[in-house]
Amino acid sequence: MTLSDPASIWPDLMGVPRTIPRDAPDFPARLRPVRDCPAHLRVRGELGEPDAPRIAVVGSRHSDSYGLTMARALGRDLARAGVSVVSGGADGIDAAAHEGALEAGGHTVVVLGCGVDVVYPAHHDRLFARVLAAGGALCAEYEDGTHPTEFTFPRRNRIVSGMSDAVVVVRCAARSGALITARCARRQGVPVFAVPGEAGNPLSEGPLGLLRDGARVAACARDVLLALGMGAQLRLPAVRAATPAELPPEEAALLAALGAAPRHVEEVARQAGARPGSALAGLLSLEMQGLCEQRPGNYFLRREGGA
Repeated sequence: MTLSDPASIWPDLMGVPRTIPRDAPDFPARLRPVRDCPAHLRVRGELGEPDAPRIAVVGSRHSDSYGLTMARALGRDLARAGVSVVSGGADGIDAAAHEGALEAGGHTVVVLGCGVDVVYPAHHDRLFARVLAAGGALCAEYEDGTHPTEFTFPRRNRIVSGMSDAVVVVRCAARSGALITARCARRQGVPVFAVPGEAGNPLSEGPLGLLRDGARVAACARDVLLALGMGAQLRLPAVRAATPAELPPEEAALLAALGAAPRHVEEVARQAGARPGSALAGLLSLEMQGLCEQRPGNYFLRREGGA
């Protein structure tokens, strides 16, 4: 289906929502034993098999470029591995994770803090239309016509974590809805991962706090899949070495600033004429493309063969 104007096809694409009771065979299997599992889910689209592998990617609505790059890459590579990407459909990290899954042609589930007939935020009508057109789903425990409040979002977070095999927190402040999802996951026995960020950045405080409390490091999708023991049955994302000619100008400048010896991200940023945060996001993108390697302390070097 071509979505030249998704808003115009939204009513037809959404179709008729259906109710899936907790005891129905197509209810998400991992969610059913959760202590405060909802009695039912209202669903548009397809949730997938009840025991399908699902991983949640969550974080701040107000992310920086590093966080958006990481969330999109996680969504893309998890989807390529055959995992359904779960998130809350909000701005920032949520949207980037959904977009990454769609970019890979994969499956993604949006867990809403409102009725499934309410588009919130309203400007995500295009994103939600793409999710449904790609075979994904919108779901919620709330009845149709329910509008979001400050109370509905925290409650929906237990569903995000409860239906997932793991929760990955990308970027968030020390007080954030993403941390509510992480706390729900811990109560439910769901593994929590966090994407590390630079010290001193407010958006690093949430993930760094989780790491101090025992969360596992997630620098890429492979970290999560291997830690969960999913490498054997799923398609681990391959590391494909790009060529410099294929790179956008910003990444090409970063690659040119690298050598055989490790260089700190701030030094690379100065030489490439980039801000440190943007440089870090670009270097992580280069790493995922097989063109550079990271060393502890945000040091990077050109990968052998990454001319």
